[in-house]
Amino acid sequence: MSKTAEKDSSQTTSSALSISASEDVDDSSWRSSVAREWNARRLAETQMSSALFPLAMNPFGVDEILAMTDVLLTGRLTLGEEIERAEKKFAQIVGAKYAVMVNSGSSANLLAVSAITNKLRPVHCDPGAHVLVPAVCWSTSVFPLIQNGLHPVFVDADPRTFNVSLSELERKLTKRVKAVMAVHVLGNSINMQELMEFVEKHRLILIEDACESLGSFCRAVKDQKPKMLGTFGDFGTFSFYFSHHITSGEGGMVTCNTVEDYDLIRCLRAHGWTRHLTNSRQVEEQYPDIDARFLFVNMGYNFRPLEVQGAMLSVQLEKLQEYNAYRRDNLRRIREALTHDDRFSHLMSLMEASKNVDPAWFGLGVLLRRPYAHQHSKFLEYLMSNGIENRPVISGNFIRQPCVSVFCNTEYAENYPGAEAIHTRGFFIGVHQVPLKQSVIDKLVDVMLSFSFSPYHVVLVTGSNGMLGRYIQDIVCEQSKKENFKPATADFQPLRIRTVGSEWIFVTRRDGDLRKVEDVRNIFKRFQPTRVLHCAADLASIQEMSAKPVDFWLNNIRINNNVLEAAFEFQTWIGPIKVVSMLSTVMLPKNAEYPIDVSNIYDGLPHSTSESYAYAKRSLGHLTQWYRDQYGCNFISVLPGNFFGAYGDFNPTTAPLVNALISKIESHRQQNPSDPLTMLGTGTPLRQVMFAHDLAEIVIWALENYNDNEPLVVAGEEVSIAKITHLVCDQLGFSGCVSFDGNTKNDGPMRRTADTSPFQKLCPSFQMTPLSIGIKKTVEWYRHTRPNSHKN
Repeated sequence: MSKTAEKDSSQTTSSALSISASEDVDDSSWRSSVAREWNARRLAETQMSSALFPLAMNPFGVDEILAMTDVLLTGRLTLGEEIERAEKKFAQIVGAKYAVMVNSGSSANLLAVSAITNKLRPVHCDPGAHVLVPAVCWSTSVFPLIQNGLHPVFVDADPRTFNVSLSELERKLTKRVKAVMAVHVLGNSINMQELMEFVEKHRLILIEDACESLGSFCRAVKDQKPKMLGTFGDFGTFSFYFSHHITSGEGGMVTCNTVEDYDLIRCLRAHGWTRHLTNSRQVEEQYPDIDARFLFVNMGYNFRPLEVQGAMLSVQLEKLQEYNAYRRDNLRRIREALTHDDRFSHLMSLMEASKNVDPAWFGLGVLLRRPYAHQHSKFLEYLMSNGIENRPVISGNFIRQPCVSVFCNTEYAENYPGAEAIHTRGFFIGVHQVPLKQSVIDKLVDVMLSFSFSPYHVVLVTGSNGMLGRYIQDIVCEQSKKENFKPATADFQPLRIRTVGSEWIFVTRRDGDLRKVEDVRNIFKRFQPTRVLHCAADLASIQEMSAKPVDFWLNNIRINNNVLEAAFEFQTWIGPIKVVSMLSTVMLPKNAEYPIDVSNIYDGLPHSTSESYAYAKRSLGHLTQWYRDQYGCNFISVLPGNFFGAYGDFNPTTAPLVNALISKIESHRQQNPSDPLTMLGTGTPLRQVMFAHDLAEIVIWALENYNDNEPLVVAGEEVSIAKITHLVCDQLGFSGCVSFDGNTKNDGPMRRTADTSPFQKLCPSFQMTPLSIGIKKTVEWYRHTRPNSHKN
């Protein structure tokens, strides 16, 4: 705009609009005419509307139209008294010292960021400084940072609150971080007490993007009255877009706490000139050689709002408290209707208010449970087709936006699992500023829960490199091939196998140390499993575990506690997680009466060998039961008998019975094929042994079908050690003499028989692999994989 056009434009009146003093205008006549026309048009729109539940309802009425028309008739359109009146009223209502109105919420963000980077502000960010910003945000929460030479550092969101958490802020904090751009999502925010302690401790500048949260309160200091969001930080920004809490059509506001920041924002808002400074006269006197009307003392923009916007906002501000009361009540009623429906909790969850926050809800945030993520798009289309308008939560995971790859090319969406959950499973619907009829709420709930949901499970398998884990892989791979899926994996990524209705993720130590709680949480965040097969354990030889009982006790307790705790913790935003944990016969009492069953598996001391490991397995059994009893978690355990097979340990002193025999006899056969083979003990003790492939099938079956309180006891055929030895000799082709030394001291317990009748009743069609065939398959794998193992 030229200087001539700019000069005093707010005070000029077009001659075409001027009215001579002789003309007599009936004020009530034009008001009534405008009101009638407005009401007629709105009635026509209402009759044409077919949406059951629109995203937003018209937030203004005839009062606003008349106020704006009155301003138009004055001919004074640009920034003036109406804006100043609205600013003062806004500051008073929200509890801010100062408020500056601008033409949009996005401009409010740009002004606030421009202020914290301005060299004339005593405390400012230098170019290249890092700023923490939520990964779930709007474009103009991020762009002003880049535009002002700052580096956005994205922070993951908590899918329960849809906002950042203190732990994620701390995780991203470095010495280069100088500010925080907090985005209060859908009326909610982080616990502001925690955020304020964080920014004060680290001396950070805080901007609050409260564009979706006008009227939300939070108590940041104990025993003090709650404050409105947007008034805690150095600057707060608000939006008056059409669909927001209140509106001026477009428009925004910046709040601040000091007169210096107030002057800076007003200066930046309009060209960088001095016209609106509180001390404009003193500043202008310093430059007598420059026309005071065009004195520029800083950089600036033209973000001035129109007078009609100020007039409209003043009317809307009078309605803010009433509107927000309806929003809160509408959301409460929708929440009650949804949560009282039995279908709800298994299908979706609702956004939770953070601690000490009383949101003036902008919308109802919803997260589909993890098994239904694959139906997200179809579900939203279904809602729209049934008159329920919806939107992504802000812009979802902003890291996915194409512009990020250009301006922040080291960021990857998968590194923000919380934001990914919101992006791939989240959405929101309106809650409205007028009371909703209960019939509308009931219809809304019925439509939302009547979609044809079909679960797709994500199964996380721990201990994937162990014998059982490898057999589970084999079974799932075979099923995947039958269904024409291909295993998907990449460098430094776990094996992922798709089948109909599920995806299997096989994690190993490379993916995280299960002894470390943060590693386990990151695994759950990354993959968001709906089911877990917990096969991992810290194992070694009997001698080593006996020598280091503390180490093996603590390691196994940590592994088990971390996995179950993470499964419990992440249910709040993933949905119900079923966990199947593997126990061990080592935990059984040494003097139990056989056959043993679930009623006496804890009766008495375990064998002194591997005692710490035995007690860790007992603890896992108890912990599984306690989670069921206290929290209703679908955690179960499987107690298998002695099992054998490929992939496992074949060390004669540490391996399972059959594997140890294969290794020992094969070594003897190759080294001394004609010499007699003498085995320790009498060979008379009875053992239940099963092929590991069978156990893997049973565990997969239990994942789908078993939900009882007691551990599922499974075991194979009971045979003597002598018979097992002869079966191994047959499969290895050892025809020499086999004898037993007859020393009963080497026998161990004569029986360790488990009662497997409950499983047989539940799954009567299951047939165990004949022992000879299981041994044959194991021998074939052993010889193919370890042809020279006898030399090691």
